[in-house]
Amino acid sequence: MEANPPICKENGKLTETTKMLYKIDLFKGLDPKELTSFFSEVELKFYPAGSIVFSPEDSSCERLYILKEGRVERYRLTERGKRLVTRRILPEGIFGVMGLLGRNMQGNFAEAAEDSHIYVVTREHVLALLKRQPDLTLRLLEIVSDRLRLVEERLLEAVYSPVSIRLANLLLATADPISGILTNISHDEIGNMIGAARQTITINLNEMRKQGILIIKQKRIQIVDRRALEQLIERSQT
Repeated sequence: MEANPPICKENGKLTETTKMLYKIDLFKGLDPKELTSFFSEVELKFYPAGSIVFSPEDSSCERLYILKEGRVERYRLTERGKRLVTRRILPEGIFGVMGLLGRNMQGNFAEAAEDSHIYVVTREHVLALLKRQPDLTLRLLEIVSDRLRLVEERLLEAVYSPVSIRLANLLLATADPISGILTNISHDEIGNMIGAARQTITINLNEMRKQGILIIKQKRIQIVDRRALEQLIERSQT
């Protein structure tokens, strides 16, 4: 069983922050005093539900974001202007890494899906910490590597996996993790995401609905049996 980290007790707010940060792989093993000192200078911003954290037009996007409380959605806009959620960030989640490394947001938006408190760490702050703690550089690269691996896996799925498997992966990745709901997306848009014809998407969704896995309404899909989708994917890998 992992031992609790030694926590600085001088300041209640910083104590709470240090405990939260110690749960994040990127910061595990660091001296709590170092974390406390570093994050005492980092801005903790409040984003009301529906507010934009960053957008493709941001001229200053070289930030590392750490979600303390709330929920954030990463999304892109389709050619028809519809929002396509690509990632949902929950508390203790890190995002904005590619911008931190000098890459632009490439059409990505981040929006607070509910009232959220987010640590916004500037590139200068991160570089200063990396100089003091070189081991963090490797951990940061591992985060980037994991994200790229997920992209590669999605590309392989698009080429080799049956439509039902690609569809199950998409639903699990993009539906709200709590309610299981995916809204404002058409069968055409789903097909474009996973490389399948609209009619094929409709057939597969209707089959999942008949099996009691999904509830489907106009531009609204709700997963009611998440485990069934997970088992569908697991069977394809054996």
